[in-house]
Amino acid sequence: MNPSGSTLQVGGRERLWSQALAADSGIQVGSCCQCLRCTNSCPVGPFMDLKPHQVVRLVQLGEKEQVLQSSAIWICLSFEMCSTYCPNEIDVAALMGRLKNAVVSTRKKPAERDIALFHRVFLEVLHAHGRMNDLQLLRRFKLESLLQGRLPGQEDLAEDLSLAWEPWKRRRLRVLPERSRGAVEIRKVLLQ
Repeated sequence: MNPSGSTLQVGGRERLWSQALAADSGIQVGSCCQCLRCTNSCPVGPFMDLKPHQVVRLVQLGEKEQVLQSSAIWICLSFEMCSTYCPNEIDVAALMGRLKNAVVSTRKKPAERDIALFHRVFLEVLHAHGRMNDLQLLRRFKLESLLQGRLPGQEDLAEDLSLAWEPWKRRRLRVLPERSRGAVEIRKVLLQ
């Protein structure tokens, strides 16, 4: 809000969402100077529909719908190179995570359904036990995929089994999930 009490406008669009995001997360996208270091350092940037610097700019402008509908936020693998190389110390990787969570919490249709489903199931397993259990993650992801009408092909099943074989031989896969002693702290972090 400006001093007169009305909503700030940029190109006729509200910036309230951008300001609320900055206040809630502590990520100050307003300090971005569009130097492109985030985009140039991102190893998956070439595969994104919006480059990291464009995501930051759209957040600055309050373009919520365009950002939340992009596949870039799902393709981001949180390598954090973008955050490391930012001269203004903007945590771009954390911003991408916040945007993913915004899509999940608002129940919008994600641009990358399988990645979004994996993200949600991963967070649910981590929230439930405070640590990851690979077999439970895979089981829940496949079950959710089936419930959404996506049947895995024989190649997918064969690949899943081949990936699981080596950790199984080394007794690294736990059939039953173990609960972390720090589960409460993990839940607090996930709620941020």
